[in-house]
Amino acid sequence: MTANVIHASALVRCPFSCAIEILERALRNRHDIIVSPMRGVRERVHVGWAIVDDLTDECRRHEALTIYWNPEHRTFPSFSGTLTVRPHFRDVNVRITGCYDPPAGGVGRLFDRMAGRHIARLTLRRLIRSLARDAESRYLVYLQEIRATGTYGHTGSERDEVLRTH
Repeated sequence: MTANVIHASALVRCPFSCAIEILERALRNRHDIIVSPMRGVRERVHVGWAIVDDLTDECRRHEALTIYWNPEHRTFPSFSGTLTVRPHFRDVNVRITGCYDPPAGGVGRLFDRMAGRHIARLTLRRLIRSLARDAESRYLVYLQEIRATGTYGHTGSERDEVLRTH
């Protein structure tokens, strides 16, 4: 079996320093994710992830998320990849790069050549945009909480509570 490599990226309005933490929390609230390349075509997948060292950046050390999913039905492929972030002015560029194997053997590989690869790219693009929206809203709630309390220095547990509940 030959794995197909796909990637998608999105800009997220949050500081680089907290992007992985916020994205990890966005995933934490989604044990199962509905992945969908377009309306009407969707699949529930069981998602797993872990925070790992980002080995793709030769200039500095920071964290990334390894992410994988397994579909409920065998019509969608399993996926494994890495979510990385890079500073982009005041925002961050979030990128998922990963692999999937088309299901259903030779028929699946033929379908993948004809349309499946395009569907996989659309699916990953929709997922990263959804995670980006979730991360941005979590960051905005965090900022509002800081402004409302008049402090800019929550302790780690207070900050974690703000991120966890919103």
